[in-house]
Order: sequence, then structure tokens, then C-alpha cells
Amino acid sequence: MHDNEKIRRLKIAHTITAYVSAVTILDSKLRLLKKFRNFDVTIISSSNDMDIDLESAVTHIPINMARTIMPIGDLKSIFQLYKVLKHNKFDIVHSHTAKAGFITAIAAKMARVPLIFHTYHGLPYFEGQNKSIYLIYRFLEKIACRFRNHIFTQNERELPECVRLIGDESKVSFEGNGIDIEFVIKAAQSQLPIALKEYPGPGLKLVLLSRFEPVKRVGDFLEVVQKLKREVIEVSCVIAGIGVLENQLKRDIIEKRLDNCINLIGFTDRPHGLIAASDIVMLCSEKEGIPRSIMEAMALQKPVVATNVIGTQELVLDGETGYLVPPGDVVAMVEKVKILANDPKLREKMGKRGLNRVRENFNEVNIVKFIHDFYISNATNNKL
Repeated sequence: MHDNEKIRRLKIAHTITAYVSAVTILDSKLRLLKKFRNFDVTIISSSNDMDIDLESAVTHIPINMARTIMPIGDLKSIFQLYKVLKHNKFDIVHSHTAKAGFITAIAAKMARVPLIFHTYHGLPYFEGQNKSIYLIYRFLEKIACRFRNHIFTQNERELPECVRLIGDESKVSFEGNGIDIEFVIKAAQSQLPIALKEYPGPGLKLVLLSRFEPVKRVGDFLEVVQKLKREVIEVSCVIAGIGVLENQLKRDIIEKRLDNCINLIGFTDRPHGLIAASDIVMLCSEKEGIPRSIMEAMALQKPVVATNVIGTQELVLDGETGYLVPPGDVVAMVEKVKILANDPKLREKMGKRGLNRVRENFNEVNIVKFIHDFYISNATNNKL
């Protein structure tokens, strides 16, 4: 990475709703961005109210920001963020996730931040969603885009809709998504001994890393495991994540008598080790941006069984690096798991192809270089 000597040090704030997302989804990107000596990078999110034992890669400023729509609370969040942005005099603010994006667009405009950017990690409205919710979310995004200078999307399928949102093709870019591959590999090696102990017993090791929200359809994974057990296929599973459905999942695991083969561990600080210890990595979502857990699985040479949805379908090559099935099709997912369970050589072959694919197309170093150059170009054009 190089430094641009012709431009002063830029103060850049990234905003995201939840602290857990700040230290997982954005961690590697921020860690790489702060290596540029002409950048002063800060992350703004909700506070670490879950006592997650991970520190942000950059300076963290906490504000009150809920994940769900709360009109009065959201107005307070806008005013609180406005004061933070005004006080710190940021040159660029770059938001992530729908809630933080809306709040940031308004607060940053009020604070007269020169450049306001947003990255869509998958649009918050999507096909199959409740029509009223779809229209409300799309309306809110159109409002937010009126205050943004530029928007990015992590998957190419959503580029046309992003252009429709902001109304100007020149204000939309494909950012893509990626991981710091060497960091993931090293982390997996150090985490592996402890991660192996998280699997509840012998058998085919399956792992799912996901937020526990309806759109992630984690309940489908329980049905997959239940059907595998009925066919006398021994499995040992870990589900890692947090979210509003956690208690329901705990009850369902006990009710389905899967507690002897599924370990629901909540938030984990060793996701790479869990993947490295597994045989197959799974994802059951009905919507994704570009799923990080699947990129990490491919970097660690693990085959994937996931749903054929926007984002995931740009990442997984069906039949080459894993299998894609229609969302909600538990039977198809079981069949793909069985194919991989009976063919260790196929798992190894798919894993190697996956590593090659992320190296060529999903390397975070290249993405951060693109973002760096974009920031510099826009700062120069705006005489910052």
C-alpha cells in the first residue's frame, strides 16, 4: 500500500448499527484502512453492551442506536450522531447497514460532513418480503440516498436497483466484498485446538455462523440435522451467532432432541477455528450481501452448502466450490450434505477450488486499495 503525499490526513468515520458488527463484519477492512498514514479512521456504533471480548481495530465511539425502528429513539440517535460528527469534523463518513445508514445520512448532512458514502451489504428490501415492509424500507432508502454523495453495493445483482435509488449511475460503484485471507488462515490455526472442543461428539462436522434473525432461517438447519439423524447419519454440529431468535432456537433444539448433536454457542471469538474444524459450512438465509462466513469457509478450503440467493450465488459456484439450493428447500440441502458426507475427496477438491476463487475475486486487500483510491480522488476533487 502506498501513501499519497499531496493530500492532508483525512478524518474518516465508518458507522454501523451494532458493536458486534463493527468488530466482525468491518474489522479486517478497518484494520487495513488504518495502515494508510494519510487516513485517521474511526468506527461509530452502539456500545459493547453484550460485553463481547473483542476490541475494534480502530478508535471506537459509542452512541445509542437500536437495530429495530424506534421513532423517538432514532431521533435521539440522529441528534447524538450529529453532535459526534460536528465535534470531530470528519471529512468523510461511510455508513453500513440499513439503520445506521439512514441515521448517518441525516446526521451527516446536518453536520455538513463534506462527503457521505454508504455501502449496501444487501438491500434491506428484497423479493419475497412482506409488501408493506418492502415499500417502507425502499421509501426510507430513497430518502437517505438524497443526502449521500455516493453509494456502493457488495454484489453486482443489486447495481441497477442502487442506480434507481440514487437516480444517477455515476454515483454508484460495485465495491464487492472480501476477506484478509492470510489473517483468516493464521487465526484458524491458533483457534483450532479450542474450537475442536466445541463440537459435541463424533460424526460429520457441520457449522453454521449466522445472526439469529428470521431472514437467516436458522431453523432450517435444525430440520436438516433432524433429517440426517433419521437416516442414521451421525453428525456433530455447532451453531454460532446472536440475535432475537436465540431463546427460540434453544427451545427448538431440545424439543427436536438435537441437544446431543448440536451445540448452540452464541457469540464466538473463534469463528475461523470452528470453520477449520468442520467438514462442511452451511448457510440457510433468504437474503445476503456477500456472506463473510462463506468467504472464510472457502479460504479455509471447506465445501459449502448454502441457499441460492443474491450475494451467495455470486460467491459459491454450484457444483464446484459447494452446492446451492433454493431457500427453504430442506430436502435438497440434506441431499447435498449426504453427497459430501460420502465423498471426502470431493470435499477436498471443492475446498481447493474455493480457496482459489477467494484469492482471485474476494481479496480484501484489493478492495481496501480501491476504497483508498476512491477516498483520495473524491477528497481531491472536493478540495479537502
